[in-house]
This record gives sequence, C-alpha cells and structure tokens, in this order.
Amino acid sequence: MTNNNYIKRLILSFLAMAMIMLPGTALAAGVPDPINKDMLESGKKVYFKRCVWCHGVEGGGDGPAADRLFTRPRNFIQGTFKIRWTDSGELPLDINLINTVKNGLQGSAMPAWGEFLSKDEILSVVQFVKSLVQDRDFSDEDEEVNNVITGVDADLGDSGKGPLGDPPWAETKGPYHLGIPQEHVDAGKELFMKNKCWECHGGEGRGDGNPTMKDDWGFPIVAANWQQCWNHRGARRDVYNPFVIARAISTGLNGTPMPNFREQLTGPERWQVAAFVNSLCPRKKIDALTLKPIPDFLIQSVYTEGQVVPKIDDPSWQSSDTDDRIVSATEELKENPKRHHIAMAGQITRGKRNFDPKADNLWVTTRWSAEEQAVYYLVEYDQRFMSADPEYPDAVAIQWPAKLQDLFGAEKPYFIYGDSKKPVDIWKASFMAKDYSATNAPNEKGYQLDMSVKEFVGNGFDALSDKESEAKVEIVDSIYHQGRVKVMFKRSLKTEGEFDVQIPSEQFIPVSFFQWSGRDKEHDEHMAISTWYYTILKPALPASLYYMPPIIAAVFICFQGWLVWMTKRTRKMYDEGKMRRDELPK
Repeated sequence: MTNNNYIKRLILSFLAMAMIMLPGTALAAGVPDPINKDMLESGKKVYFKRCVWCHGVEGGGDGPAADRLFTRPRNFIQGTFKIRWTDSGELPLDINLINTVKNGLQGSAMPAWGEFLSKDEILSVVQFVKSLVQDRDFSDEDEEVNNVITGVDADLGDSGKGPLGDPPWAETKGPYHLGIPQEHVDAGKELFMKNKCWECHGGEGRGDGNPTMKDDWGFPIVAANWQQCWNHRGARRDVYNPFVIARAISTGLNGTPMPNFREQLTGPERWQVAAFVNSLCPRKKIDALTLKPIPDFLIQSVYTEGQVVPKIDDPSWQSSDTDDRIVSATEELKENPKRHHIAMAGQITRGKRNFDPKADNLWVTTRWSAEEQAVYYLVEYDQRFMSADPEYPDAVAIQWPAKLQDLFGAEKPYFIYGDSKKPVDIWKASFMAKDYSATNAPNEKGYQLDMSVKEFVGNGFDALSDKESEAKVEIVDSIYHQGRVKVMFKRSLKTEGEFDVQIPSEQFIPVSFFQWSGRDKEHDEHMAISTWYYTILKPALPASLYYMPPIIAAVFICFQGWLVWMTKRTRKMYDEGKMRRDELPK
C-alpha cells in the first residue's frame, strides 16, 4: 500500500511540474514533492562536503562559518524556505530548491553550486536537505501546496488575486528588460505608496525603512535594496527580470517579515509594482563570474571650463548610473561626467576579518578645472542606516600613490595602506548625520553631515600616520539622502607636501577606495575596500575643435560650388562651339 502511495505521489509530482511549465494553466492545491529516499545517501555525501560549513550538521544554520555571515545561513529544521512558487508558509516544490542550489542566492553567501555540482548531485542534495526538516513532513498528505505563480488558489482564483498571470504589457526581452510602458511604472509607484512599502524599503527603495527587523530565528535582517537588483534573492541568472519582484510579492519570503500581497493586489497590480521596482535599478553589464555589475576600471575626470560648481545637486553633477552601451544618455547628460561603478569587498587579510560589508559598491563622478587647478571627486554609496555612536562614525576614503612620480610603468603600492617602499596618500572623510534617527520616516530633504577630513601617509597596516604638512583636502559638500551617502572631495592638483600625490592631466593615475559603516562598528582594518583603479584628467578640447569644422565646411562648400560652376561653364562653351567634345572634362 505504501509503495502504491509513493508511485501516486511521483505521478502527481510529474504532472505538477508539467503544469508549471504552462503559463496561466489552472493548478489546484496539491501535495509537496515527496523525498526520494534512493538519493539520500549520495545527497548526504554532497551536503557534508559542501554545505555543512554554513548550514550545520543537522541543518540548523549553525555551521562553523555561520557567525561570520550576513544574512545568516538558512535553518532547514522548520521547513521554512524563502524562494518558492508556493504560498506563504507552504513547503517549496523540488524545482524551487533545485534552482536555489543551482543558481545560488545573490546578495548572500550562498554560491551558485551549478558551477561545481553535477545535475545528479544537485538533485540528491536537495533530497537530503528535505530530510533535515524535522517539524514538517514532505510525505504528509495533509501538507498542502498551492502554486501561486501559474496555478489557481481554490479560494482566490475567481477574485483575480490568485495566480500571478502574465504581465499587463507586451513581453520585454532579456537580459535588460527595457521598454516597460511608463504608465505601468507610475501605477506601480502609486501602489508602493498606498501599501506602505516604504515602511521597510525606504522612500526611494534602498532598504532604509526599518532598522529593527529580525528573521524567524531572532537574527537581524534588512529589507532589499531595490536599486541594486543584482543582489535580489533568487535573481542570480536574470537580475533585470521584473518576474523576480513579482514572484516575491506573490509568495512572500518565508522566515522574514516580508509577507505576500495576494490579498491586497491583483496579478496585474503585482506586475505594476514589479515594474516600478525594476525601473529603479541602473542597467549595467553583469560580470559572468561575480554576477554583479562590471566595474568601470577607468574613472574619467571631465574638464570644466571655468570653475566647478561645488554643489551635489547642481545640474552639472547629474549623471546616469546606466551603461552607455545599454542605455544612451539623454541630451542634457551627454556632456556631464559619467558616474563610475566601483566594486567593494570585505577586508579579509588582517585583524578582525570582515566577510559581510554592508556596502559592496560605490559610485564616483569627477570634474577638474584648469582655472582653479583643482580636482573634485563625488563619492556616493548606498547605506541603509547611519551610525548614532560618535565613537564609530561612518567614513569613506580615497587612496593614491604618494610618490606617483617614482613609480615605473604599472607599478603600484600595496592596495591596503601601501608598504615600506611605496607609501600612499589617503584622504579620509568621517561623518555623523545631523538630527538623524534610523527609525525616522523618509526625509525627502535628507540629512546634513557633521564632517571631518584627515590626510594620512600609509607605509603599511602598522605604519599609518597623520601628515605633518598642512591639510590640502576639502569636503565641499555632503549629504545623506534616502539611504544614499554623498561626499564631494576637492584638492589642488599640485601641492608642496612631500607625501601628497601630485595629479597630472592626461596620465593614468592609480586610485582606490575604502568605506566604513559605523553602525556595524567598522573601524581601522575592519572595512570595505576596492582594488586599484585608474583615473585620468581628460584634457580640455582644443580651441581649433570649435572653429576648424565650420572653416572646413565652408571651404568644402565653396569647392563644390566652384566645380558646379566650372562644369556649367565648360558645357556652355561646348554648346557655343568654343570647345570640342573630346575636350570636355571626364
């Protein structure tokens, strides 16, 4: 009898998977996919080789690496799985677990095991993970699952709030999914406000709404930053697809404060919210290895006629985050400097190793002025919550080779604070937000920053010292606005300081960046860092570029006119018998 039930469940599972592949097909409530016990032994071997270090021996999310990770590894014991096509609180389908193992969960420590495991190994480890669930039983006939993406919920199917269905716009094509009509984006924004999504995700979707959230096991958790869709869970292979957001809205994220919105929103409305969220994310080419945006390894400082306006909100500093190869800049932004993407990672070579920096990228925009003989660097990065403890201020720094003129070819100092032979010049801005509380409602005006700037000479981790010369670096403007830190540095191109970098134009100059999150008690070597990038001061356009084109055009027009006149004159002479036909110009 037991064997017959097993066969029936296998058949039901097969039919369920077939129905899943048919969009819009009605699918009544079914049972979870049962555990394939024949695969448990092989799955156990994979688990204890690859997974136990984070998820623990019994699957409690308490492996040796768990305390160093944010967010915490998943606890399997209660059967609480985040990425599913099933309703809130329900067990997942096998295909959901397979995709999670295969593609990983971007924005977390869960890698894409599809790069390392065979298809059979993934199938078997999924079966073993299911066997670690203690509080529920995948073989229990009372466990009910509803596919809320393509299936129909028995209670809500007639209300329009059951399956997700197709988007209310013409299909957009990957990988960038551009072209969603603005009317749907605007409707999604209205639904975002009406349903108070900003209470968790913040006024502009950077996840800066609620600092007190915890998961079902009492560990801190943060809302997704919608402006970094490459970090969305379950989006590793298709980051710009609005389906990723529509799925999360439809199913909720089990184990987190994120509920589903099937009672509040119809299928088309869920797609519209997804369209709005999707519109917030800048389109950048994704690196096939890291599955994050490809960094802009050359930071171009745009020449500015006259003086640079030292105001972040000035139109001359407005730039697009998008890749010009994907989305063309608007006419008003074409002459403005580009906002360059810089990848950041936790420092893991010394002291308190930081495996979970809260900022994994920053953006740099830069201008320089020959009239001022100065350069400006606007550094921006997303940070959900600011520090409230003056002992641990937030900070960001720019690092340069102090003896640039002594470097040969591609030679550079050690990228963390230099070394004994090749020192570095570090500009560090430390700050606290004025009148700020992490629990405040979204502040459209933002918060001014109480700022201090210091310059250091670095000859290595243990040889970081204040400069003895007078400070040359200024912070000319700064703000914390809706989860985004913006700091504008200024410094003269040339100085008298022995360890001040001297910044030439038309030359590639190594530069790197550091960032500290005060709220997370980051300080000293506990920080986010970048590798060395290059920056260059683009030269001014020569004056001849402005007057030579019209001169050349005028000469060309005159020459063309002379040719026409000569041709007509010659033909007239022929008609009047003053020239033979064989003398006509060929």
